[in-house]
Amino acid sequence: MFSKVKVPQSGATGVSLERRQAKIEKRRRFWKKARKGLFWTLAVAFVAHLSLNIYASIQLNRELAAIRQKGEPLRFSEIEPPAVPDAQNAWLVYEQATKSLRFSPGEKLALRVSQRNLTPADKKLIESAIRNNQKAIALTRQAATMPQCRFPLNWQGNPLKFRFPHYARLRELARLLALDARIKARQGDRTTALNDVRALFGISHHLSKEPVLIGFLVAQSVDALAHQALGQTLDSIPQSVVQARALEASLPQDDWASAFHYSMVGERTFGLFGFESLGQSGLEDADEDNSMPLPVWTQYPLLWIARPVLKLDEVQTLRMWRQMLDSPESQQVPQSVTVGKMQNDAIQNAPFYAVLTKILFPVFSRVGDNRDFAEVRRRQREVALALTCFRTARGHYPAQLQEVVALWGNSLPLDPYSQKPFVYRASGKSFVLYSIGVNRVNDGGKNARSIPYNPSVDDMPWLN
Repeated sequence: MFSKVKVPQSGATGVSLERRQAKIEKRRRFWKKARKGLFWTLAVAFVAHLSLNIYASIQLNRELAAIRQKGEPLRFSEIEPPAVPDAQNAWLVYEQATKSLRFSPGEKLALRVSQRNLTPADKKLIESAIRNNQKAIALTRQAATMPQCRFPLNWQGNPLKFRFPHYARLRELARLLALDARIKARQGDRTTALNDVRALFGISHHLSKEPVLIGFLVAQSVDALAHQALGQTLDSIPQSVVQARALEASLPQDDWASAFHYSMVGERTFGLFGFESLGQSGLEDADEDNSMPLPVWTQYPLLWIARPVLKLDEVQTLRMWRQMLDSPESQQVPQSVTVGKMQNDAIQNAPFYAVLTKILFPVFSRVGDNRDFAEVRRRQREVALALTCFRTARGHYPAQLQEVVALWGNSLPLDPYSQKPFVYRASGKSFVLYSIGVNRVNDGGKNARSIPYNPSVDDMPWLN
């Protein structure tokens, strides 16, 4: 028997080949259309990207031109302070003072404790630290009286590499002087105590000239320490009206509103540098000392694709800066109660693409309050001097603040937050004096640092 062999029919083979060819032709037509579609899609995307980049560049150049028209700097190197001859540069004397500092671990810790709650052991350590650092104290007093100070920063260098170790050193000198003033006042050494206080205000004055926000904030910290030292000194020494007015005239008359504006203009140039450097060699060089790798999205060519969006993000940042620096509400001293809400709303309502603006700008939303705190302290200082003169003349503090006016000879400054007299009450051999603070509510003289901690209260007491 023979098995049957199935022979394919030529007609069936022809149909199969035709189907295969049809499929090949269909794929060819599909890929031809796909390539054509991809080409036009890329062409449209390129034109759209180019148009968006041109639009973003126009908007950005308009914002930059407005800044330049006001005569304000755009680059970090343009905010460099003027050169100071070495013989007139207070920093070189401060530097000698910091190099001469000698502290034991216990003394260094004691300098950082609250000056209002010193234990007997703390007092001994502080007295020892002061005895061992008379050279540093004398040099600091000398430097603080010098009219010019140029700190050791290379303003032509890369701002992302900037370090500010001199700020910490100056704060250490300031703490030492504040404690020396307190001890000398209690010992009856009026002249030395007030010289220490003047030196503290001199340090703050030098720091207030720095064109960066951190410099302004450190200046504010030293200014607060100077006022606290003055308050504690006035508690222990008499003052006639003539002496008090001479003391007030001998202190630097800083314009904290201008100092704040200057520092924020410097911060804006830092932000502009950051936007400009993203993905460029400048940013890579700035990060060479950092072990953390840069984000992938900052690298070319992805950055090239994102560049128009980054420019629009930068435009939003510059508009936020304009609102902070130039709006009438922000320039008021103190700031209007609506400023914080306006800035928060502006950040929340920023376009979706303004990612960096939304991340970075909240840092600056309430920093203007620090400028206003300096004005509060300055006004409280005059009231405290007038109260000290009253105590010196009458042997006690007045029952009402208004009793001081006749002796002082001038009306007393008002609380800038209420536009009314500061809240005052006599308290035995001392007194309580405070501003109602940013929330414009009288919280009984308590602020957030009170014990227990309460962030909802923000009165500003005079520290005496």
